[in-house]
Amino acid sequence: MSRGDPFAATRWVPWVLGALVLVFLALPLFVVIPTAFSASSLLRFPPRGWSLRWFHEYFASDPWMRATLVSVKAGIAVSLLSTLLGLGLAITFDRFTFRGRNILRALVMAPLMVPVVIIGVGLYVVFLRVGLNGSFLGLVIGHTVVTFPYATVVIGASLAEVDKRLEQAAIGLGANPVRAFSEVTLPLIAPGIAISALFGFLVSFDEVVIAIFVTGPQTATLPRQIWDGIRFDLNPTIAAVATLLIALSAVVLLLGEVLRRALRRTGDAAA
Repeated sequence: MSRGDPFAATRWVPWVLGALVLVFLALPLFVVIPTAFSASSLLRFPPRGWSLRWFHEYFASDPWMRATLVSVKAGIAVSLLSTLLGLGLAITFDRFTFRGRNILRALVMAPLMVPVVIIGVGLYVVFLRVGLNGSFLGLVIGHTVVTFPYATVVIGASLAEVDKRLEQAAIGLGANPVRAFSEVTLPLIAPGIAISALFGFLVSFDEVVIAIFVTGPQTATLPRQIWDGIRFDLNPTIAAVATLLIALSAVVLLLGEVLRRALRRTGDAAA
């Protein structure tokens, strides 16, 4: 051990703490996933037998399939809407200076700091007055409220990394500002746009608190269906659905990383 490095003996501490945190976060997965393949009619761990029965129950159930379809459609709509809003706001904050800019930025970031249950209560009261409670539009608006700040942050970070001289050079060569942005800057921030779109879909698909407040029987999402199942009909189908959600999240995150790298290479080549 070198006397010049007094912290050499404790270098292992962050690694051990990090490993313990990862184990703590991953431990529920090692309970939920095996339970989904249980042959028992009860949520029992460890399973005493193995079966795909509960996955079949999920795919054969009209309520589960209807909730899944609602979640997919809402996720796509929220992804598109939140990404467009995030792109517009990110450009506004990056390119323009105006009175009240910091106040507007604080309002946009507010959903990241306010507890989701408070947002859900507020949306419930407002939607009750305008007749949006229990509607698909209300669900999309509610999920967009909690997802577009993430899109603003991600796309804003991508914009901050772009060298503005590239766009200025395009304008100097005769391109108008819209064309310069679309052909120079937009390809460079495409990874951030793709990540924000995938993240918006994933957050909407997994979100349950807003769905509890603003959805009805015909617009119940998959997470809300899971919540109702826990309250009224506890069986391993819930574990099977949770396992599929875990797999979906992993696939979306992997796809996001693949897209980020591919679009980054394309943007670098274009630059």
